[in-house]
Amino acid sequence: MRGIALLKKHSKKVLTLLFVTLIALFCINSQFYPDKNANSASSLRDYHVILDGKKINGVSENISSLTWSAKSDTLFSTINRPPAIVELSKQGDALRTIPLDFVQDVETIEYVTNDTFVITDEKDYSIYVINLDDQSHVSVVKKLQLALQKTPTNTGFEGLAYSPVDRVFYFFNEKKPVAIYRIEGLLENNDLQISDDKHLSRELDVKDISGADFNAENNSLLVLSHESKNLQEVTLSGDVLGEIALREGENGLSHDIKQAEGIARDGAGNLFIVGEPNLFYHFSKAPPR
Repeated sequence: MRGIALLKKHSKKVLTLLFVTLIALFCINSQFYPDKNANSASSLRDYHVILDGKKINGVSENISSLTWSAKSDTLFSTINRPPAIVELSKQGDALRTIPLDFVQDVETIEYVTNDTFVITDEKDYSIYVINLDDQSHVSVVKKLQLALQKTPTNTGFEGLAYSPVDRVFYFFNEKKPVAIYRIEGLLENNDLQISDDKHLSRELDVKDISGADFNAENNSLLVLSHESKNLQEVTLSGDVLGEIALREGENGLSHDIKQAEGIARDGAGNLFIVGEPNLFYHFSKAPPR
């Protein structure tokens, strides 16, 4: 009987020690291996809307896509019908409109460097490298057409992001299905490398993709979804770093952004979004308290 009593006594000590050890291991694991969806590394924290759905003068409808030019410190957007490029100030004013006569449905634009941009035609998956100078002259440097669909579509490329360090472009198919194509060599004359990033596509938890941008500081992608009404920052492997909900009451928004169509981030970290039919949003980091 005494042996049984001693066994029970020691068993309680062993169980207590095991419990304490498990708690300690959990704390260590939480400290050194944080949740991959944690917001700590995100660049999307502490934003507040500065311009909340300002109507863009000179644009009545069909605004789509957005990019920031480091050369001019202005924004460039597109109008899909009739096809045109629109240069915007960071206050949401139209500075000039450049008609395009060689595309049917321009949906994306991405600044590359100096006067070089890349645009796409959603109807037939055509990709154009263009030069656009200060006098509004447009010249096509290169055209590439991806054989992704046999008939014209309205759910083609809606997002485009460029990594200047790797010189890699990410083309985002809107939906049916959501898809991401990684293209290297577009700006060079060497062999073009095109890959379908199925892993990244599977990891994105969005209903559609309506815009995108590349954050070189985090080596991450900003992915805009008007159907999901959110903006996500994700790593190149698809881990979610942070998110901004595009709904009334979030980040100072007075109403939902109903159809967000383009996202751009400038060199100071300001975020800009355009939405149908002609709405402009500017988000800035909230001042520290």
